[in-house]
This record gives sequence, C-alpha cells and structure tokens, in this order.
Amino acid sequence: MIVPKSRTMGLAFIGLALLVLLVMGCAAPEPTKAPAQPTKAAEPPKAAEPTKAPAAATEKLAFSIATGGTGGVWYPLGGAISGVVAKNVANTDASVEATTAALDNLKLLTANKSRLAFAYDYHGIWVNEGKMPGLTGKFNLRMVVSFYEQPLHIVTKEGTGIKSLNDLKGKRVSTGAPNSGTEEQADYVLKALGLDWSKDLTREKLGAAECVAALKDGKLDAFFWSGAVPTASIIDLATAPGLKMVLLPIAGDTADKIMKANPGVFHKSVFAKSSYNSVDADIDTLAITAVLYAMDNFPEDRLYQILKAMFDNKPDLVAVSKEVSKLTPELSVKQVNPDVLQYLHPGAKKYYQEKGAIK
Repeated sequence: MIVPKSRTMGLAFIGLALLVLLVMGCAAPEPTKAPAQPTKAAEPPKAAEPTKAPAAATEKLAFSIATGGTGGVWYPLGGAISGVVAKNVANTDASVEATTAALDNLKLLTANKSRLAFAYDYHGIWVNEGKMPGLTGKFNLRMVVSFYEQPLHIVTKEGTGIKSLNDLKGKRVSTGAPNSGTEEQADYVLKALGLDWSKDLTREKLGAAECVAALKDGKLDAFFWSGAVPTASIIDLATAPGLKMVLLPIAGDTADKIMKANPGVFHKSVFAKSSYNSVDADIDTLAITAVLYAMDNFPEDRLYQILKAMFDNKPDLVAVSKEVSKLTPELSVKQVNPDVLQYLHPGAKKYYQEKGAIK
C-alpha cells in the first residue's frame, strides 16, 4: 500500500515531538529552592558570665552549744545565738544543750561533744596550759567572744542573821550546781577565807532557780550564784512578796584576800543601785567575764560568719540578756584577762581586725 507523502511527514513530526518529551521526562528535576531570607547582621559574641565565688558555707555543719542551767543566762543566750545562726549563716544549724555550766561545758567541748561552749576568761588560759582543775592535759581552746562581766552574787534574805561572808559559817548554803562555775568560784572564795564547805557549812549543790525556791521556803539560808546582772531567777527573788533579798558585799580587805589567793581569776566590780529591786545602794563585789569558746579545729570561715551574724543581729541577743546591749567588738577584747587574747580563734581574730578592735 502506498502512503501519501503528506501523511508520512506528519507521522515523522509527531514521532520527533514524542522523543523530545521523553528526553525531558527522564531528566532529574531541579530541587525547589526556598525563598531567600534576608541577611542578618552578625551578632557580637556574648560576654562571658562572671565567675561566681564559691559559697562560703558549702558543707552542712550542725553542732550543739554547751550553755548552763535553764534558770541562768547562758541557756537563753545560747538559744538566741542558735536562732541567729539558723537565720543568717548558710548550711549551719546550732542546738542548745543545758548543762551544769563551765566545767561541764569544757569537758564537752574538749571531748568534741559540743562545738561552742560558755566558760570564763581565765579558763581559756588554764585549759591551754594544762592547769584546769577537772581536766587532764592541755587542749587547744580558742576564744570566740566575751559577752559581759559576771559578778559573784552571794544571796541571802533579811532574818537569817547573815550580814557578811564570815556569817555563812554554820548556815545552810548552796555552793552551786556540781561542776559549775559558781561552785568553782565558791570554792575559791571560801578557801581564801579559811572556810571548809564540808565542815563549816551545811552544804547544798543547787542551781539558781532551785536556790531561789529553797530560800523562799526557808530551806536555805544563803547561796552563791555567778551570773550576769540581772539574772532572771534573782529578779524573781528580789520581787517576791513577804521577804527582802540581801546581796552580801565582797569589799576591802576581804576582796583583796580572795584576789591574792586566786591570782588572775577575779576583778573588782559593783552591783549598781537599782540593779535589782532590793538594791538600794551600790554594793561591792568580785567578778569574772563570760566567754564563748571553740576548739581550734572549728572551721575558720564558718566561725567568722557566726561571729559576724551575732554582732549584726545583736538585738536578738539583747532580748534575752540586757548586758549584751553594751557589747561591742572593742569591749569584747578589752573586758577579758589580756593573757587569753593569745588564744583567739583565727576566725574571731579576722573579725576583730576588720572592726579595728585589735591590730
């Protein structure tokens, strides 16, 4: 069969077109491009964050403060210190331990059963020199702060016939709780006067609150008490209806004799008029200074923070002890036996130097 020429050309054209389309279909399609984004200006490099100083108190420290009997000043003062520490010193908790006071406190402290403890200025010297009665050996005791002068109260009431220290002979007298600072000082005073508490007195061993109750009830004629002015238990006695409290003076030759027999322990002081309700005029007495101690292994930075917090929050301490209202860094180092300052804890020394109290 003969195909017309025009038809042959048409078929050729169609075939060519199909070939072109086939080639185009086999070619890989170009990827779709995302629309161009506006060019951002280069950001300056971020400044490096300042390096933070390590926290001053990184490890938890919990400890007890050895104080005294619940009727005295040291126990509530220790409680106030505990509260200040909890609120102001990071990762640090302090609890309060009631004790019979000074010697008991020093035993707990040197045995590492407490980390802070109340005692007296001369104790710091004796413990470091190995001369502390009741302790065997030398210990690295360190002063933290001295709080206040602590006059020796020798308390009786009208009607007992006791008008001087020598009148204590043959009477019912409490010389303080066993192992307390009161007992220690009563021993020094009585021995200096030639009195034997085992033979010359009907001796009791009571704390301040117990003494007050016994004196009120007529079961006691007099008692010794070493404590700040005013002491709560003594205030209670001075305001009790139906009796008049009497504080025996320690003055003149009697005071000199006691001080000579006990060098470095006592200094002269006065119960000021109106310090208690029944005190109508100044009364001479002897005194010592109450001190808070730590061992030399108490962390330096933490002790510095504790001492700073105590001074920065002094109103919390004054609330339980009016005598602390007079406390300054300068007074803290001036009202102690100068020899004890060689045993300042490094953390305390740093604080007092910053305040200009010592060089």
